[in-house]
Amino acid sequence: MQIFKSRRVVLLFVTLASILAFGVTTSLAQEKVKVKFKAFSVVTKMEKFKIDDTEGHFVTINENRGVTSDGKFTRYFTSKSDLIKGNGSLSGYGKYVEIKDGDAYFVKFQGPVSTTKSPEGKLKISFKGTYSYTKGTGKFENIQGGGTFTGRYIGKGILSVDVEGESFIKK
Repeated sequence: MQIFKSRRVVLLFVTLASILAFGVTTSLAQEKVKVKFKAFSVVTKMEKFKIDDTEGHFVTINENRGVTSDGKFTRYFTSKSDLIKGNGSLSGYGKYVEIKDGDAYFVKFQGPVSTTKSPEGKLKISFKGTYSYTKGTGKFENIQGGGTFTGRYIGKGILSVDVEGESFIKK
């Protein structure tokens, strides 16, 4: 009879532990949010500095503003590019502000820039890279995660960017 009670206690303990473990895993998984959107921005300020160490070497500082294609966020970005003949690196910071209530999150990003010529001779500038969240306000406070982006200039001073990643609020 004592063995039977011990087995029930062990079985009860294992069941409770499994429920607790599954519940914690489920709640953590539910907090993660897949991020996938397109955004458009217009360059509002650009400064270009010629570096005389190598032919075609420039550093640019760029500010741009825009919106996500779903109309939920405005975006404000500042970036620096270090380019030789249109190819090099890009890094900077961005801020997304939710239009509905003003809550915001901030990102840091980096990646390569590539410039090619179309068959018609037009320059095609594209960029890609990774981003991570640095801070959030309101419902985005303690935001964590990151992802990837790809973008290109679709017109003079007009950017199109595709973003994918994952975010969660650290508790």
